[in-house]
Amino acid sequence: MEQIDYEPLLPKAPPVDLVQWVLEQEFFQEEYLIYKAGRVYEPLEDRMRPAVEVVCTNCGNSFFAEKVDAGGCSAGYAPAPFGWYHHETSESVISGSLTLCPICGCEVKVMHVGSIPRGIEKGAWITMMSRLPVEGYKDRFVLTEWLVKRRIEKSGESRYTTYPYSAWVVEEKKVVRLMGYMKTIGGATSLFNKWEQRKTFNDVYGTVSICYPWDKSILEGTTAENCKLDLYQDAGGKRLVSYLALWRKRPTVENLLVQGCGRFLAELIDKEKSSGMDRGGIPKLSEVNWKEKRPAQMLGLNKEEFRHMRRMGWSAEDLERYRLVKKVGIRMKLPEDMELLKTRPAYDINLVLEEAPRADFWRTIRYLSRQKSDWRTLRDYRRMAAEDGRDLTDNLVCWPRNLAASHQRQIAEREAIRNRKEAEKRAREQAERKEKFRERLAVLEELSFQQDGLLIRPCADEDELRQEGKELHHCVGSYAKDHASGKTAILFIRKVEAPDKPFFTLEFDEKRQTVRQNRGLRNCDRTPEVAAFERAWLDWLKKGNPKLPRKKGVAA
Repeated sequence: MEQIDYEPLLPKAPPVDLVQWVLEQEFFQEEYLIYKAGRVYEPLEDRMRPAVEVVCTNCGNSFFAEKVDAGGCSAGYAPAPFGWYHHETSESVISGSLTLCPICGCEVKVMHVGSIPRGIEKGAWITMMSRLPVEGYKDRFVLTEWLVKRRIEKSGESRYTTYPYSAWVVEEKKVVRLMGYMKTIGGATSLFNKWEQRKTFNDVYGTVSICYPWDKSILEGTTAENCKLDLYQDAGGKRLVSYLALWRKRPTVENLLVQGCGRFLAELIDKEKSSGMDRGGIPKLSEVNWKEKRPAQMLGLNKEEFRHMRRMGWSAEDLERYRLVKKVGIRMKLPEDMELLKTRPAYDINLVLEEAPRADFWRTIRYLSRQKSDWRTLRDYRRMAAEDGRDLTDNLVCWPRNLAASHQRQIAEREAIRNRKEAEKRAREQAERKEKFRERLAVLEELSFQQDGLLIRPCADEDELRQEGKELHHCVGSYAKDHASGKTAILFIRKVEAPDKPFFTLEFDEKRQTVRQNRGLRNCDRTPEVAAFERAWLDWLKKGNPKLPRKKGVAA
């Protein structure tokens, strides 16, 4: 069948009372006190003085207030260049403050005109139900979404406009989507009072926020006559378009609604749409067997189970819990066992079924429920207990009276053992490094040199190295490991008159007999005095005075 063009058939404007109805729902509740710089006449001084002009968007009245510098309005940074003094509340307010209008007493938000360069806009999306006569065809049921926009100008005046936003027309076999025509120019979106028909269905806009009152008699004689949309909405369903698309493809879904499963169905649709895996379109609801027509069989339940489900008001997760247990053949007594299962999340029940002994299933669930804990905690506790050689055949070990405390005790004991081992390891490493420092000191002692009031000597130990870095504010302390292993050599340059006070730190390449770096306070470069001393020391080394170990192939 050729696709009907619904664009010219849909209404171009909503009911005339729509804006008034939206205001009665108190959707646009947020009001403002908009202020700007002004001047007021001071009769006693016969002059105009600076002031602040304020207008209330709720009552429309305006008044003048005393100007207050921004620094006196807020302890933090100033969101506006200035604020004003509120005489009724005896406080200074600034853009962003919440207060009361001194004229009408309405709770308002204070806004400086500079914070709203294009005014303040807020929108309400109103969903309406209607029937659409089409010549030669059955009347179409239409779900229309109108955008009501409130624009508050800098003057405080409010202006309301309505635009066609979305529409879905229910046909005999599918749902046709139309969009309010939008045009983007230079990054700004303009809305026009016309409809644009889309080729593919996609429930982009999710849930209904505000639904205009409607009577189910609208459905009679339309393409959605038996859809039971009123029952779905009465059960708290918000995804009306998703439901209509699902009903159009799977008409038997209405059986679930008739049998009192509306809340359950709404949860299933919400769960799929909110999962992040859904890309729009018709819900699949894999939990439902669409080959069946009777509600019990559609959910994989027998009559008795379905009766309990309706009477106890099972949720979508409750059904998942029940199915998990039933699937593995564990016997259940309704409704007692179901009430016990409700205390555990479905994923936790699944883990117990997969990892715990099947014979202990109900005992495990009751135990976790009493302990207000989960299977992962019990599993982790038992693993640590087994590794520590504890007897899990002992009931007090396997099922501790306080699982949380026992679990934390196991963790604390392991943490103490780990800390002790790490401390012993650090002590061994420190002792080994101390010995290596002594060996290095013996090797590098022959590099000691003194001239013109300065001296150079090797680092004695790790503590001295770290103290050098701390006092000179550089990173030589991190060279301890390389110095001890012989990868580099750290020597200290000191003044003869203060041999224990850090002055300059020198890194020496023993293999090439060159200076890698020589730094003073805060990594400063050599002074002329230190540079001359370094050259003299290197000349002394080249004359072969110290007997340094030389690697094969390196010239003296």
